[in-house]
Amino acid sequence: MSAKCGSYQHLIMAELKALLNNHWTLIVLTVYVLFTCGVYFSESFRQTWLQVLDGNLFTTMINLYLPTFLFIAVLLNAAPIFASDKKNGMEELADTCFYGKTFRKKAKIEATIFYTILITATGFLVTAAISLASKTPLDLASKAFETANLDISMSNGTFYLFCFAMVVLGLVAVVSAVVLISSRSDDVIVPLATGILIYGVELVLYLKPLVRILWDVNLFKLLRPYTMLSVSLYFDSTIKALTANVIAFILVSVALFLLTFAAASEAIAKRALSSQST
Repeated sequence: MSAKCGSYQHLIMAELKALLNNHWTLIVLTVYVLFTCGVYFSESFRQTWLQVLDGNLFTTMINLYLPTFLFIAVLLNAAPIFASDKKNGMEELADTCFYGKTFRKKAKIEATIFYTILITATGFLVTAAISLASKTPLDLASKAFETANLDISMSNGTFYLFCFAMVVLGLVAVVSAVVLISSRSDDVIVPLATGILIYGVELVLYLKPLVRILWDVNLFKLLRPYTMLSVSLYFDSTIKALTANVIAFILVSVALFLLTFAAASEAIAKRALSSQST
C-alpha cells in the first residue's frame, strides 16, 4: 500500500513539475514581475497606469492586477491538460500504465489544483518581495478599508490572507470548468474559449448588475476580494453575501470535478463493453 501511495505521489509530482516548467508559466510570471517593478520603482509609470486602492500599493496589486496574470497562467496550463493528449493521440497510452487512466486523470486534476495554489502563492510572495525591495511598507497592522464597511473589520495582514484564499477559490472554480471541458474535448481551443467565456460573462454581470444576486455571487468578487467589503446589493449584510459567494463557488467546483471523474468512468465502461462485443 505504501509503495502504491508513493508511486501515485510521484505521478502527481511529475504532473505538477510539468505545469510549473511550462513556458507559459515562466512567460506570464516574467511579464508580471516586469510590470510590478515598473509600478514600484517608477513613479511616472505608477501615475499613468495605476489606480491605487486604500493608498496601499500591495493591496492594489493583489486585487486589481495580479489576479488577471494568474488567471491567464492557470487558463493556459489547464486548457490542454487532457485535450492535448487526445489531439496528439496519447490518451490511450495511460491505459498501459500500472494504475490506468483513472489514476492518471486524478493525478492531473490534483496537480492542477496544487499548481493553482502554488502559482498564486508565488505571485503574492513576488509582489511582497518587490514591495519590500522598494522600501514600500506592507503595513500589516493597519486597518484595511477602515471606513468602507463596518460589518467587516480586519488588519492589512488578515486582509492579505483573505485575498489569497479568495483568489485561490476563484481560480480553482475556473480551473474546474476548464478541466471538465478539456476532458471531453480533443482541441485545446475549446477549453480555452470556455475559460475566456466564463471570464467575459462574469465581467459583464459584475460591471452591469442587472440581477443583484449575480453581482454578489460573482467570480470577480473573488478575483477582486476588496469588493467583498462593500455593501451587498442582494443580501442584508456583507457577511451573508461573502458566505453565499464562498459556498456557491465551492459547490460548483466540487460538482465540476466530480463530473470530470464521471466522464472518465463513462469512457472506461464504454471501452469495456466494446472490448467484450469484439
